[in-house]
Formats: sequence, structure tokens, C-alpha cells
Amino acid sequence: MSMSLTSRERATVPAPPTKVDPSSAAMTHAMLRGIGIVMLLGIAVIHVVQLVPTFEQMPLLGAAYVILIISAVAVGVHLVRGTPSSLHQWLPVAGLGLAVIGGYAFTRMFSTPLDNQDVGNWACTLGMAALFVEALLVAIAAYAIPHGRRLELATVSARSGALHGISDEDGAARRRSAVWN
Repeated sequence: MSMSLTSRERATVPAPPTKVDPSSAAMTHAMLRGIGIVMLLGIAVIHVVQLVPTFEQMPLLGAAYVILIISAVAVGVHLVRGTPSSLHQWLPVAGLGLAVIGGYAFTRMFSTPLDNQDVGNWACTLGMAALFVEALLVAIAAYAIPHGRRLELATVSARSGALHGISDEDGAARRRSAVWN
């Protein structure tokens, strides 16, 4: 009996880890943060536009809007300040977006003391705009969390090699040899 591999049973070799350029990753991270900040401010502006009529018709929902606006600004400030961990930086962004999407859906499905007039009103123009921005915000946060981790790893490896006077190629060769030892 032969031990040869058929065409469907190819031996697979694990792909080497991709090398991330720290400056490119830092630029991507900065752009994502900037986009996130603008989108958070967009959510705040959309709800500021609706604030006065909402307070006149449903004061509890108006108070919820004020809390949302303050939260969006606070999370935006959190993005401006930055944190060492991408998880700690982007988790509040995703949480706020998901909470607002959930709140919108809840008030459209059930009559609540906050909003008893919008049950079934899924076609509100500003509501659709807010949902669009919030969904994009959640998507960006979901993208940024794992990519931020790569940025952290690339920056740490570049710094550790530079601190020890090791060029990037020498450091990569030493890391590969350390794996085999």
C-alpha cells in the first residue's frame, strides 16, 4: 500500500505570522479612532436635533436622549485620550452602539413609559440615520479590537529590538530560532 498523498489531502504548512509595519498600523489605528470620534459626535448631533420635540411629547425619552448625548461625548473623549489596550478602548464604543440600537428596537416593538407613540414606526428618517451610524460604529469597533491587538504586538516587538540594538531582520531571525530551540 502506498503512502502518497492524493490531490485533496495536501500537507499543509502553517503560514508564518504576517509582519505588521508599526507606522502603518499606527496610522490605521489613528484613522479608526478619528472615524469613531466623528461617528459618536454624529450620534450626539442626531439626538440633539430631536431633543426639544421629544421633551415636549415624552419627557422621559427626552431625559434618555440627554443621557445618550452625554454618554456619546464621554465615549468620544475616551477615544481621544486613548488606552494601551484596544479592547478597553473600543468596548465602550461597541457597547454604546449596541445599547442604542437595542433601545430603538425595543421602543419600536413595545409600548413603554419612555415612548408609547412610536410602536411600529420603523420609517423615522432620523431614526434610520441614527441606526446606520450606530451600526457602522459597532462594525468599526469590531474591526478595531483585533487589529489594535496586532498594533500593540508590532509596536512592542519593534521597540524591544530597537532597545537591544537588533535590526528587524536580526530580531526576526532570533525569534524564529528561539521557536526551534
